[in-house]
Amino acid sequence: MTEENVLNPVNPDAVSEAVSEASAEIAEAAGTIAEEVTEAVSEAAEETADAAVDFTEAVTESVKDEAAEAVDEITETAEEVTQSVTEEVADSVAEAADEVKETAGDAVEAASEAVEAAGEAAEAVDETADVVTKAADAAEENVTKAGDAAEELLAETVATVADDDKLDELIDEAVTADKEEPASEEAAKAEEAEAPEAVETEREAEPPVILFKNVHKEYEGQIEDSVALVDVSFEIQKGEFVFIVGPSGSGKSTMIRLMMREISPSGGNIYIAGKDLAKLRRRQVSKYRRNIGIVFQDFRLLPDRNVYDNVAFAQRVVGAPKRDIPKEVSKVLHLVGLSQKYKSFPNELSGGEQQRVAIARALVNNPMIILADEPTGNLDPQNSYEIMSLLEEINRRGTTVVIVTHDREVVDQMQKRVVTLQDGVIVEDKKGGYIYG
Repeated sequence: MTEENVLNPVNPDAVSEAVSEASAEIAEAAGTIAEEVTEAVSEAAEETADAAVDFTEAVTESVKDEAAEAVDEITETAEEVTQSVTEEVADSVAEAADEVKETAGDAVEAASEAVEAAGEAAEAVDETADVVTKAADAAEENVTKAGDAAEELLAETVATVADDDKLDELIDEAVTADKEEPASEEAAKAEEAEAPEAVETEREAEPPVILFKNVHKEYEGQIEDSVALVDVSFEIQKGEFVFIVGPSGSGKSTMIRLMMREISPSGGNIYIAGKDLAKLRRRQVSKYRRNIGIVFQDFRLLPDRNVYDNVAFAQRVVGAPKRDIPKEVSKVLHLVGLSQKYKSFPNELSGGEQQRVAIARALVNNPMIILADEPTGNLDPQNSYEIMSLLEEINRRGTTVVIVTHDREVVDQMQKRVVTLQDGVIVEDKKGGYIYG
């Protein structure tokens, strides 16, 4: 500042001009700085971009190299694995081939032996054929005659089964025949009355139809072993009517199951019609049961078959001749009083009628023994009486009847032989009523 300005007062114009000049200088300096900064930033950005591109290219090249190395390693490993697997498979195939060759050799040897055996069998067949030929020549005439007769019977049977009217005629014939039977029964009773001692002596001479000797039955495999029968011995003669009674759990059902050969005793022996049941083979059991008619409390009828077919089914099971089935079924249906209901189904019958069908089914194969397990258990008193009367009539015709029951009134009324069980032991065996309790 000049001396003049110091000594003189401030000049506003001069100050303003100085400020303007200073501002212009500052603005120019700022512009210059901005340009320099911008240029520096641009250069830095270009350098950064170039560095990024270089880095990316370097990374990409590195990744490609590493990937190529990995592919080479994987390929090499795969080739090694393939070679190893191929060698193992080849070894397995070779071993299998050796086994097949060995097996084939055994098979060839066995086939040779079979051929040799077949040759020997062929020689035996030739020898047998000569005998068969002679027998066939001798039987040819009889076979021809039998074939003609069989064809006639078969035609008659087919016509009978197919024709309901013919079946009705058979039933009528059976009814007529049965109506004539009482006369012969009366004659038989008269003969028996004339010589009662002789008849009784003859019965005693026959072996018992049912014989238990020291029979013991114990059920094992439960929480505690259960003893059903203890040293039971008794016998039933042919033609007897016997009740087996006792409280629940006394062994009654076990006794019936033993007679059916459904189970076997733990000890002792059971003989039915002279056969030792313990010696029956499994395939012989069904044949044995054909001599026994079984009547159950719940009837066990086939619901989808009518009365006739339910009874005929028992005949077909044992292989009865087809021509005889209509006659036998008609006869037993008449005996049980159901001749007019042979076309009815079980659900169309009362409980008493269903039990009659069950009895007819048990009778149709003419068994020597009827086993009835609570046959009146599901019936009212009137039907119970009728069923027992029917079983008594069957007994009078010569069939042995054994009945397991709780029905005190029936037992008291019938006054037959009563075998009473308690805790697996026979406590009473005599003719009369229900003594237990």
